[in-house]
Amino acid sequence: MPQEYCRAKLRGKSFKGQDLTGVDFSYSDIRGADFTNAILRGANFSHTKTGLQRRWAIMIFFVSLTLSGLSGCISAVGGSLVGFILINSARSHLYVGVSCLIILLVFFLLSIRKGVLAACGFLAVAIALAVVTALAWAGFIAVVWTGLAATSDAMEIAPIVALIATGTVAVIVTAVGAVIVTITAAVTGAIAGTLAVTVTVMVAGLLAGAISVYAMMVNPVAGIVAGVVSVVLVILSAYVGCCAIFEDKKQNFVRKMAISLTTKYGTSFRNADLTDADFTEAKLKSADFTKAKVKRTNWFEIKQVHLAAVSTTYLENDQMRELVVNKNLQNQIFDGWDLRGINLQGANLKDASFVGANLSEVNLQNADISRAKLVRSQLDKADLRSANLTGAYVEDWTITLQTKLYPVNCDYIFLRVPTPEDPNPHRLPANWEASFKEGEFNKCINPLLKVSNYSN
Repeated sequence: MPQEYCRAKLRGKSFKGQDLTGVDFSYSDIRGADFTNAILRGANFSHTKTGLQRRWAIMIFFVSLTLSGLSGCISAVGGSLVGFILINSARSHLYVGVSCLIILLVFFLLSIRKGVLAACGFLAVAIALAVVTALAWAGFIAVVWTGLAATSDAMEIAPIVALIATGTVAVIVTAVGAVIVTITAAVTGAIAGTLAVTVTVMVAGLLAGAISVYAMMVNPVAGIVAGVVSVVLVILSAYVGCCAIFEDKKQNFVRKMAISLTTKYGTSFRNADLTDADFTEAKLKSADFTKAKVKRTNWFEIKQVHLAAVSTTYLENDQMRELVVNKNLQNQIFDGWDLRGINLQGANLKDASFVGANLSEVNLQNADISRAKLVRSQLDKADLRSANLTGAYVEDWTITLQTKLYPVNCDYIFLRVPTPEDPNPHRLPANWEASFKEGEFNKCINPLLKVSNYSN
């Protein structure tokens, strides 16, 4: 294949469904490019820049600002409605108004402590209870109107139903506005960083503040409640929005909403075959890897992956991501881990422990595995060419005819892990002063070869 895509400007280009095996896209600008269903085995995407095209980034940013401002107004209106309920000194108004404030307070606290989704769940339960209460009152009124009680009593109860309905609407409006501002803050943050989050919530805060001032002109209590809601709205949205884009697990709902919106028009690798592809030091902002095949893909030093859609790949796991991105894993413990098909080429695995780990189909070329514990590790189809195995502990490891072990750098290995009962680790070569000569390692290893039952 031709190499004309190196350092190319490919913004918005479509490569959908194409066979681009081994093509060099290094240092290219592929913002908005579409690689959906493409075959990209061994393709080079090192130092590339993914993301949204400028026009889409600007459009989404300003739409988010508009929605944020409108939602800020909505929340302030909801807060002022609660304030107007509290104006009346009647006991029923006080009960309903205070209940609304308590529900909103719990909603805001849960949004921070447990996440927006948990807060919405609480709100749904609270609203359901309010609806049931209103219906119960309405049912009682219906009974009264049939003549089983005095009509005057019914007329006293009827306004309470309307009051509960007003309070319910006020709470819903305030909460929905807060959620939308939070999501838009996360969206703009995913596009342009934390400064954009600040701008987004300030727009919402300013417009909410304007509504609060107007409400205060009508009645001070309503204005104060609306103002407090506006302040809380700004703080909540900024905090949760930033937490979401920096992968706070509690805010997964907001994060997924923001990432789905920003990757929709970003660089798409949906369903693409990225086996053995290289993304070294690529910027993956607003890239979509949904259902992509990422076997042995090289992710060394990738940037902004927290702003990409990777939920269907092993990059979703923080520990796995750390493993394949940094590759500096000296003294780390991975006992029992399933590491099939990842790329650890050139990784520093000195003194690491892989006891019982599944390393089948892993790329370990040029990796430093010296003194690592490979006890009971599965290495079917693993590639250890040019790896440093000096001093590794290979007790009961599983290698097969498909395990690539030549050439390998190894002065000596140990067939057992030393224990207090058995301090002799069964060194090869047995002479502690000797080292493997050229080709001697493979001759010693062949008798240890085991046929693995591992299957793809």
